[in-house]
Amino acid sequence: QLTDAFNNMFERLEKSFESERQFTSDASHELRTPTAVILAQAEYGLELADSEEEYRESLEVIKRQASRMNDLINSLLFFTRLDQGTEPVNMELTNLSELTQAICIDQQMIKCNNISLSANIESGITTETDRNLYTRLLNNLCSNAYKYGKADGSITVTLRRDGGCVLLSVADDGIGIARENLEKIWNRFYQVEPSRNEDAGEGGIGLGLSMVKQISSLLGGEISVESTLGQG
Repeated sequence: QLTDAFNNMFERLEKSFESERQFTSDASHELRTPTAVILAQAEYGLELADSEEEYRESLEVIKRQASRMNDLINSLLFFTRLDQGTEPVNMELTNLSELTQAICIDQQMIKCNNISLSANIESGITTETDRNLYTRLLNNLCSNAYKYGKADGSITVTLRRDGGCVLLSVADDGIGIARENLEKIWNRFYQVEPSRNEDAGEGGIGLGLSMVKQISSLLGGEISVESTLGQG
């Protein structure tokens, strides 16, 4: 029994170390591209740009890539705090109906690719949750729906009681996910395909849904996905 216990422990440690190595490799890969672009544009601006317009174009590219790096670094720091248990969790009685409605109103202003967002929210739902973490969770789900939604399509946010539980769902009519990729979407840096709308939400770095899963667990919830390729 002791041998089995040690073997199980070593197996878990090995998986943990491998996960950390993969995470570090993925993070380095994600940072390499914007860094290379920034250096190239800086060199171009210093050596080849001859007009104010060319200087401005170089600075715009540098700004976009630096913003992408900033988003990635902030997300990695957030993950670190979650992993280490240092991210404060302030559970308090919350009117989830009102909070969800407010988040949806903010998300409706994005209007990415003329995608409309509607809310089907049951009134009077209250529960213990962390308002900030719940807000981040729902914003990430909506952001993902915008990224992979079809032009002139729709997103539907639903909040309702389901027996003794509260059910929150975000549905879209976008590109969908193949069956073999359904569980992979929760992995850090995984993307079904490169985001076509990187200006929406997390910037297409493949961390949004992984963050959603971790926040859901932290708040005592469960998360799942249903999808048909090409249907949303």
